[in-house]
Amino acid sequence: MKDYRPPKYRYVRYRVPSTIREEVLQSTRVRRVISMVCKETGRSAEDLSSEASAILEEMGHEFSETILRCIGGFIRKVFKQITTRVTVHTAGIKKLKRLSSQKPLLLIPTHRSYLDFILVTWLLYSFDIKTPVIAAGQDFMFMKGVGALLRRCGAYFIRRSFGKDKLYWALFTEYTQTHIINGDAPVEFFIEGTRSRTGKSLQPKFGMLTIALEPYFDARVADIGICPITLSYEKTVEENLHVREMMGTPKPKESTTGLIKARAILDNNYGTIHVKVGQIFSVYEMALGKVDRKIRALVPRAVIPSVHPHEQTFVNKLAYKVILEQQANAVVFPCSVLSAVLLYHVADKQWRVDTKQVEKELRWACSLLIDLGCQLSWDKEDLPHHTAMLAPVVFLEGQQIVVDSSPPSAEHLNSVFKQCHCLISLGRRRNELMHVAIHAAMLAKVLVRPKTRDRTLTEYRQLRDILQFEFIFMPGNTEPDFEHTIQQLQDLQLIAYSGDFFKFVDRETRGFLISLVDPFLVTYIDSWQFCISYMPRTTQHSQSIKSFCNRVQTYLSILYCEPYVCGESINKNVIENSILVLAKLGLVVIDKAKRTVYCSDPHAFSDAISQFAFYYLPVDC
Repeated sequence: MKDYRPPKYRYVRYRVPSTIREEVLQSTRVRRVISMVCKETGRSAEDLSSEASAILEEMGHEFSETILRCIGGFIRKVFKQITTRVTVHTAGIKKLKRLSSQKPLLLIPTHRSYLDFILVTWLLYSFDIKTPVIAAGQDFMFMKGVGALLRRCGAYFIRRSFGKDKLYWALFTEYTQTHIINGDAPVEFFIEGTRSRTGKSLQPKFGMLTIALEPYFDARVADIGICPITLSYEKTVEENLHVREMMGTPKPKESTTGLIKARAILDNNYGTIHVKVGQIFSVYEMALGKVDRKIRALVPRAVIPSVHPHEQTFVNKLAYKVILEQQANAVVFPCSVLSAVLLYHVADKQWRVDTKQVEKELRWACSLLIDLGCQLSWDKEDLPHHTAMLAPVVFLEGQQIVVDSSPPSAEHLNSVFKQCHCLISLGRRRNELMHVAIHAAMLAKVLVRPKTRDRTLTEYRQLRDILQFEFIFMPGNTEPDFEHTIQQLQDLQLIAYSGDFFKFVDRETRGFLISLVDPFLVTYIDSWQFCISYMPRTTQHSQSIKSFCNRVQTYLSILYCEPYVCGESINKNVIENSILVLAKLGLVVIDKAKRTVYCSDPHAFSDAISQFAFYYLPVDC
């Protein structure tokens, strides 16, 4: 058994899990909230204290180093069975190990698979770094045997939502913060909140990060290290499940029975996993001149503090910075580039392409992405392997590479969904490279025709606003991103500036880049056209977002045979984002409490959609 001796935080005070729970119960915050709830509800303090104790018993971890040692070898065998290899950026791991004894750490991995937190814990254990306590969804707690095992490996379970439950908020906040203040272990959570089914980063959730940074704002710790970790999978074990969920199939409930049934994954190979620890941010250094901790010093410790606006602004920007750092360290695999190349052909109704042509185009596309700053995992040119990573939707047949699909017909929606399943699956893999190409792709879309600098910037900004829920853009950074991308494309001699006009000079590159962003824009336009005619007009007739998105999906499925409807248009995630952006732009109203939507001014809505229509023009115009 491995000799596991991780360095400990220099100020740590050893506590067993039961001691941690007891100290949380006796904390000033929890006692004050119990007193407040007593006055509001009339319940006795003893009753609420018993409830708080039961919540902590349900929530808290029961970390056991013995259990961790026992399963460490088993996890290693599993990864050896299902992957070709797991590569680790050792420089980042060494820095993480060194800092783990100097300051409390927040580990923030990307979240693409259920394997993420298992992989991070196993790697830290393998490199003799203190394994984290992990904020996990309560769904896992109810898995017989598995929930108990995860709890003993450091997972603490939280409800998916706790609304206005003041007692639960206080207990969760105090439980998380006591690990940070005392330095019992690094705290791990996913800033995206849930697994990304789409292959690209989700918008950050700020709540957990705000709670985790509050001890710094209160000056209860001198510094906190923020550690983004990027996990790049050549193929995730849940890929088919994710595609089905994007098509509207409900997420299956986590259960031990389901896990046992899924044991067939052990018979498959999911390629390579790359793990990279990014730049470890010092909250102290980043907050200098941005967060004034003296404000909180004037508030008695017995008073539960509220987050000040300047603190929330700092947290929000830090959250985006973490995700952008994760993206900067992401490794793109050739199979993702191959997906983009094949979708470029599928847009022209080419479902079979000569392998020689695909190999040539794949090399060209990889070269373009590397020039745009992509970290590409390109060990050797191996088209059969790259194709196998896209199976079963893509396969080799003789001297051709085939995108598996049956011809759709408006009378048989099953065939439509089969073909769309194939396209959404390829689209999901293409999305893994979008963080590299999105800015260049938006400029390519804007520069279908030559435009002045001011007009180019205006349309780039508008397109960026439309796609704000699809991709990660640093708020307030539009012009710097624009200038950087313009300079990048000029250095690559893809665009030229003459006579006060920008012009995209490489038509082939422009067409490929546009094909990356067009599926999103086509889906948005198609969805908005349905909204113009069928979205409820008053709050009394408002409809749930989920129900309305289902109607949009059904409508687009029926229209799929039309030439202007994209096969990826029935992706429920993109359809929902198209509704959310309308609310962000003030064109529809969303009741956040009821999760309902309606359009208050259909005429203004219709006019706005017409203004966006220029993004929908064919590439060759």
